[in-house]
Amino acid sequence: MSEIRVNGIKLNYIEKGEGFPLILIHGLSDDLRLWNHLIPELSRSYCTLALDLRGHGSSSKPSTSYSIAQFSRDIYCLLVKLNIKKAHFIGFSMGGAIAQDFAVKYPEMVSSLILISSFSYATHDLNKKLLKLRASLVEGGFAAFFDEIVPLILTQEFIRKNRAELEHVKVEKIETESREALVRTIDACLQFDIKDKVVLVSKPTLIISGKQDVLTLNELAEQTHRLINGSEYKIIENTGHNVLIPENRQYLLELILKFLNNV
Repeated sequence: MSEIRVNGIKLNYIEKGEGFPLILIHGLSDDLRLWNHLIPELSRSYCTLALDLRGHGSSSKPSTSYSIAQFSRDIYCLLVKLNIKKAHFIGFSMGGAIAQDFAVKYPEMVSSLILISSFSYATHDLNKKLLKLRASLVEGGFAAFFDEIVPLILTQEFIRKNRAELEHVKVEKIETESREALVRTIDACLQFDIKDKVVLVSKPTLIISGKQDVLTLNELAEQTHRLINGSEYKIIENTGHNVLIPENRQYLLELILKFLNNV
């Protein structure tokens, strides 16, 4: 892993492989380890870079308000400093929102987009769920937040089969997560709205959703699909918000690599 100072903060990132750049952007309360199981295969064909967003992982957690535009600017400054002039972008959940914002603001730096379980604004339904997650953080800390978010991102079947592993993740993240940084990140999601600008995205785009996603409902992905001319839309059956579960990895890799190879 490497560290670099950009936009007034320290960003932690990992870069593997050679070839055309591919940027991986995680979601709320995740970090670059979200992509650990995909990077080995992706980096065989692409120079693959994953980062910890501000407020997450080993990157800085400044005590100031956050915004999706600020996350996007951080990535822009990172790429400029690394002399990456153009790249493919994959964003999961909030990471997909950041990727959309980046494509609207810096289109010359975007070759293609892959948006996984993402959104271009907080609908009334998403707003309610984010506010509930925020309240759980404020009132009960990360443990309460974790208990609240898990049923929103994973199916009941997956939770039942993986209780021990999920409990291990919970204990580990209680020690490392910043409640304040996550509250600021949720606030950034609540304020995000570029639904009127997404139509400006003209790059090849693949949109992926889990059929049983109860956090960012399929209607959000369908709306983005309609707004981005020529975009592709894939729904993964028997899957919730987090489509990056082990059962889907091979299929997801095939989808991603087929799309990127055709760009």
